Amino acid sequence: MGDIIMRTDPGVRHGPRFQSGPLWPTLALVLATLAWTSPPLHAVQGFHAAHPSIEPDSLEALVASALESHPSLDALNRRIDAATARIPQVGALPDPTLMVGVMNLPLPELDPSMEGMTMLGIEYGQRLPPRGLRAVMEAEARAEVGISEAEREILRWELRTRLSEAYFELLLVEEALEVHHRTRASLEAFAAAARTAYARGTAPQQDILRAQTEISALEEHLAELRQRRGTALAEVNALLGRASRDEVAPTIPSRLRALLAGDPGTGMLSDHLSGGELGAGFPSLAELESLALASRPERTRARSRAEAAGHALEAARIQRRPGVALTGGYAMRSGRADLFSLGVMVELPIFRGRKQDQAVVEAEHLRDAEVHDEGALAREIRNQVAASHSELVRAREQVILLEEGVIPQARASVDAAASTYRAGEGDFLRVMEAQTLLYRNEIQLVHLVAEAGRALARLEQATGAEISPETIP
Repeated sequence: MGDIIMRTDPGVRHGPRFQSGPLWPTLALVLATLAWTSPPLHAVQGFHAAHPSIEPDSLEALVASALESHPSLDALNRRIDAATARIPQVGALPDPTLMVGVMNLPLPELDPSMEGMTMLGIEYGQRLPPRGLRAVMEAEARAEVGISEAEREILRWELRTRLSEAYFELLLVEEALEVHHRTRASLEAFAAAARTAYARGTAPQQDILRAQTEISALEEHLAELRQRRGTALAEVNALLGRASRDEVAPTIPSRLRALLAGDPGTGMLSDHLSGGELGAGFPSLAELESLALASRPERTRARSRAEAAGHALEAARIQRRPGVALTGGYAMRSGRADLFSLGVMVELPIFRGRKQDQAVVEAEHLRDAEVHDEGALAREIRNQVAASHSELVRAREQVILLEEGVIPQARASVDAAASTYRAGEGDFLRVMEAQTLLYRNEIQLVHLVAEAGRALARLEQATGAEISPETIP
């Protein structure tokens, strides 16, 4: 986060103290405005301050829009339709056969009356697979549909997380831009006050140079922020299928606000805050792990794969029994009695040891592999939930620490430096450094809020459910 934090050079030697004089009224107005109007986290909305006519775009609304018409989801929907259409196919009997022909026609006369065995015949045949095979194949096809449906849900969560991360990056940049704009305004006011005081001989030139140096450094950071804003905005719009420069007005989601609000009455450094849980009525890590094992679409896909492999194994076992084919025919002869025939054909599994039995062994290994994969996935899910949960807890605790401790102390330092300067016992640089430290902490807070938002999005993907105090009844 240091790439966009305003620099403070501790090696610059402070100038001599100056009594409050013509410089103080201007400086006092700047300090009063900055110290008392710096908004807390949940009031910071830089984009809306700069664009008051634009309605905020909630993350939930953007996610719903992205998932409604994303082409990758449309492609998966078509694959699901295709897999569903396969179910009745595999459960149907093989197509029957019909043969019509003339048999035993003498040559070269081609006279059917010359030979008693000359006949015009029709024959019908139907192959019957082993009993139970069609039902098992239908069940396997339904499990394949379940796999595709789970993959669609996995893709939905991936798109949701990608959009959330880009959204929070955009939110970070918007808020950082607002903080930097306020900082620039304060530095310009400081510089103007320093120039006025220098012209009157009540302040050293060093004050002017220091303010100008900080303004120049801030301009570099602002240019980088504008570039990052364009990148984040383009990514959000790409996921929404819109033009890359269409405006998006990010705002902090309500459940993230609730999460970062802390626990009333527990204190900034309470045991509950440092106990490794989200607090504020949110689910515990153990509850989130249980929810993930029940809700993750990856587990649904793994179960469907294991189910499909189990049905494939059952089908392989059934196919060790031979199928049969039934035939029936009718033949007409000239001047003689017509003929009727029936027949049964049976496959002879004389290579069963090399074919059918090995097919069963193959299917058993594939089924076992899917079962083991499902077990490994459960471990991986727990690890993902724990890692994302840890990231979110850390970001939350740091946000609360900044809001309830560090930033109020930084504001108090600004007030103290201003009071000391007003009493004639401080100097200009100490006042400006105190204000700079306050804005450095505000920038850090913006980073941590965005980091918490991204961690929440990853934790929700790892859990397979939105996380709020109502997640666990």
